[in-house]
Amino acid sequence: MTTILIAGVAGFIGSNFARYLHRHRPSLRLVGIDYLSSASVYSTIAPLVEAGALHFVKADINDTETVTRTYREHSVTRVVNFAAESHNDRAILDPTPFMLSNALGAQQLLEVSRKVGVERHVHISTIEVYGEQAPGAPPFSAASPLAAKTPYAAAKAAGDLIVRAYMQTYPDMDIVLTHAGNNYGPWQFPEKLIPLCITNVLRGRKIPVYGDGLQERDWLHVEDHCRALERLLLSSRSFKAGPGAAIDPAQLPIYDISARSVVSNLQIVRLILSALNRPFNDWVEHVTDRPNHDRRYVIDPVRIESELGWQPEAVLEADLEQTVRWYVDNEAWWQPIVASSRRLQFDWAALKI
Repeated sequence: MTTILIAGVAGFIGSNFARYLHRHRPSLRLVGIDYLSSASVYSTIAPLVEAGALHFVKADINDTETVTRTYREHSVTRVVNFAAESHNDRAILDPTPFMLSNALGAQQLLEVSRKVGVERHVHISTIEVYGEQAPGAPPFSAASPLAAKTPYAAAKAAGDLIVRAYMQTYPDMDIVLTHAGNNYGPWQFPEKLIPLCITNVLRGRKIPVYGDGLQERDWLHVEDHCRALERLLLSSRSFKAGPGAAIDPAQLPIYDISARSVVSNLQIVRLILSALNRPFNDWVEHVTDRPNHDRRYVIDPVRIESELGWQPEAVLEADLEQTVRWYVDNEAWWQPIVASSRRLQFDWAALKI
């Protein structure tokens, strides 16, 4: 029987992926690991655990003893690593947890996969490892150099380099590395742009827009992301580094996932307010931008489209409206998170870094 270990299972994308596999691949055995940091929410996976569809282990991926025992006890065959600290704002104030999880944690989990001997290890990274793009520049691809410029992105880029090193040093391992645009959809922690905007308005608060709000992002619905990862994780093909990978990273099994939905943060805010039937000028306030904020990044999904036949299904405006409705209908999920969170938005004019 195929057993999938999902690291970071209580996070936004990890929990959506667990629910996706349960719906579409019910014959799979699912094991989840998460150390339940401030941005992980156990209630996102609790129904799966209670139904016996997911075995949950509370552990840090740097706890190799517990992780190794979990692999062996459940005969794990394939691994997907979502585990990461992922909020740029928090990484500016305290980079250390990001380095420990996103770089060292990536290596520790890979090492357990290597020693135990799993069939495939999929590592989830981010578009931000490629850095910032000039206006009108072509999309990033697997051949693009890593040029991370924020503490969060640098930690993820360090993890990328470790994954690439394992791909080439241990050729018997089957490893896949992915990057994706900004995900949106249900169950996202309310500190990120889209859920923060929605929950602020639903609580009668204005939406804080960093700077001019013209930062451009590549938006991907989480369900489309899950479908792409399903293909990569369960494909019968073998993922190996090509003979020239040492000088050409495009020969590494790296897949960039994008719906080619590139809009500004300000346009996202407009779409949210339109879905909530609220006037833009009454609900937006421009605030001091965060330090070192990337202006633009876009990636090219042509490889996963051509090799695996994946295509996005979501339409940004329609599916963003559905996302807004989900938060309207699921206040019982996000209200306790908002009430217990120490800080969801940051006043960079007042903060000292």
